[in-house]
Amino acid sequence: MADDGQVSTPKPTGRPMRGLRQNVGDMVRSMAVVLAVVGVVLLVTWRPQPDPIKEVSLEPLVTFASSQAGFPVFVIDTEAQPTSVRWESTEASDGQLVWHVGYVSSDEQYLQLSQSLADSDTYLAEQTVDGLRLADYANLPGTVQELTTDGWVPFENGSIDARRSLVRTNDGSTTIISGTGPWSDLGDAARSLVLP
Repeated sequence: MADDGQVSTPKPTGRPMRGLRQNVGDMVRSMAVVLAVVGVVLLVTWRPQPDPIKEVSLEPLVTFASSQAGFPVFVIDTEAQPTSVRWESTEASDGQLVWHVGYVSSDEQYLQLSQSLADSDTYLAEQTVDGLRLADYANLPGTVQELTTDGWVPFENGSIDARRSLVRTNDGSTTIISGTGPWSDLGDAARSLVLP
């Protein structure tokens, strides 16, 4: 093709970039509609998932602890799920090994059994979460008051997540049952201690 040397110059129409602005505006509005729909779907379908309670087996460690402990190792005969089990010393046990089993009941209350040869005030404070020995048993259920004649001593801390404990020292070992449930749950646990 031959070039005749003349080049035409485009003439302005007075509406510069009108189509471009219209396309960007449409894109922004479309994106806002899509994001709104996604937000509504997420809001309707999102449900927080609670942490699942993981049940653990007591069998391997209870056998090991029973062979090493200088006291009878107990478990609680309960419907509650065992969720933690340990045979190790704690910061406050002065090197003494502690048999610990944590349970969660069907109504999501925590229950704990601890046994050790440790019996210091620091160890009791650790295991009862700074609980104080109750001086008056009048407000305790009768079934728990009966346990005090068998050597069980009630402790309670006054915090918002009240922790109640029953403590008994027998044959040189200290057994502590504590939890977040009512006193009756602790009494039931103390009466259902069994050898595995």
